[in-house]
Amino acid sequence: MLTRPSRTLTRCLVCGSSEIRTDEVIDHGVVLLAECPRCAHRWTHSAGPAGAQARARLRRARPAAKGAAA
Repeated sequence: MLTRPSRTLTRCLVCGSSEIRTDEVIDHGVVLLAECPRCAHRWTHSAGPAGAQARARLRRARPAAKGAAA
């Protein structure tokens, strides 16, 4: 069962606004997309260990892709 990740960032780091729009994307883990409607600052945040595992898979895959192209 999937549980909703906790959203620890409640304010924009640029302007300090607490009105933050968020969206969740599931692609090799959960990524939170956030946007501040006040200053239009946008950022992403990997939620939990699934995001870390996806980044590790990407790091392992990149050297092989470079070597195969040469």
